[in-house]
Amino acid sequence: MNPAVQALFDRTTAGIKPGLDVISALLDALGNPHRRLAVIHVAGTNGKGSVCAMLESVLRASGFKTGLYTSPHLVDFSERFRINGERIPEQALNGYIELMERKADETEQATGLRAATFFEISTAIAFQYFADEGVEVAIIETGMGGRWDATNVVIPLLSVITPIDIDHTNFLGNTIEAIAAEKAGIIKPGRPVVSAPQCEAAMAQLQKAGEPVIRSSEAVSVAKVGEPQKLKIETHSRNLPPINLPLLGECQRQNCAVAVAALEVLADMLDAELAFKKGLEAVEWAARFQTWSADPLVILDGAHNPSASRALVKTLKELYPHKQIGFILGFLGDKDAVEFLRELKPLVSRAWTIPIDAPRGTTAEQAAAQCRVAGIDAEPSTVAEAWAAATKWASGPDRLVVVTGSLYMKQMLQAVGKSL
Repeated sequence: MNPAVQALFDRTTAGIKPGLDVISALLDALGNPHRRLAVIHVAGTNGKGSVCAMLESVLRASGFKTGLYTSPHLVDFSERFRINGERIPEQALNGYIELMERKADETEQATGLRAATFFEISTAIAFQYFADEGVEVAIIETGMGGRWDATNVVIPLLSVITPIDIDHTNFLGNTIEAIAAEKAGIIKPGRPVVSAPQCEAAMAQLQKAGEPVIRSSEAVSVAKVGEPQKLKIETHSRNLPPINLPLLGECQRQNCAVAVAALEVLADMLDAELAFKKGLEAVEWAARFQTWSADPLVILDGAHNPSASRALVKTLKELYPHKQIGFILGFLGDKDAVEFLRELKPLVSRAWTIPIDAPRGTTAEQAAAQCRVAGIDAEPSTVAEAWAAATKWASGPDRLVVVTGSLYMKQMLQAVGKSL
């Protein structure tokens, strides 16, 4: 890791600090670059990244200069900042990190506020970079919640809420109502809101924000009409030609409906004819049921909470109903790994656990213990050992391997010499 990025990552030791005072002061010192951006703001528990990727791909295909800010990254920090699909160049990133570190320190001294966190500085980098480069539409993903998320300084063109479920309970609360209330914090007066299907308790919290909620399930119809993911998409105002969506599974059909519903609103706001088919067929989003190896068949999926595990199970049953499945599993310590694993258990033929080299990562032995609690017999291994054993096992007939449990997959990628 280069020194500038390492210096920024050193701030993660301070942990997560909810609140908007520090990011607001830092952005004010920069001249408030976020106010120069037309923003689509996306929050939710699962599907945020996929929805953001679809929005960005369609808008770029339609001729807009796009910015995309997402987290976490899979391999390299530069993945978080993209303009027209391209990651920020390393030299430019280093310059922005050094600028933000200096501005953050000056702001801390001038205001007496606490030090800026890793995510606050990252968010400021995104806003400044996108503003400097003249981005026309910026798609901004929240980091965790909504109300106190550092990204929530924006007044967006519209807010988008993906499915809400239990996650990050130590910060957002341990009920759907509490978590939904936090996510609803990105809803702004007079700005449209598009939501994925939600349970009744979550939808009630979104509606409390006081703005009409456009429900994707009512605004858009998405039906699978061919393999592997050929879709027929209809809205109140258009009937799209068949679309081959590269992202697979039922959950991605739902995410597609959310993205299309949001794009319908944007088409009117921007007075633009959007290239739905071209953009959706070109979308790329790594580690979301991604075929990583064809022989043997290995799927990489970043599912990391129980609801995402349920979605993964549905996709595996839909696409590979007759195969034995081995799992390579690694987790962060603040995730509900046991419930995640209980969802997977009916599909597990073999399992290997690996360490996750991240501040909240668990060891292979800890992950194996969580597997035992869930009723799964797993072998704790190094990343290289797990890869060798799993791919050897998968060379048998009618078998595949799924790597899942976390989006922090850098070690796996490095160990086997593959890239995204």
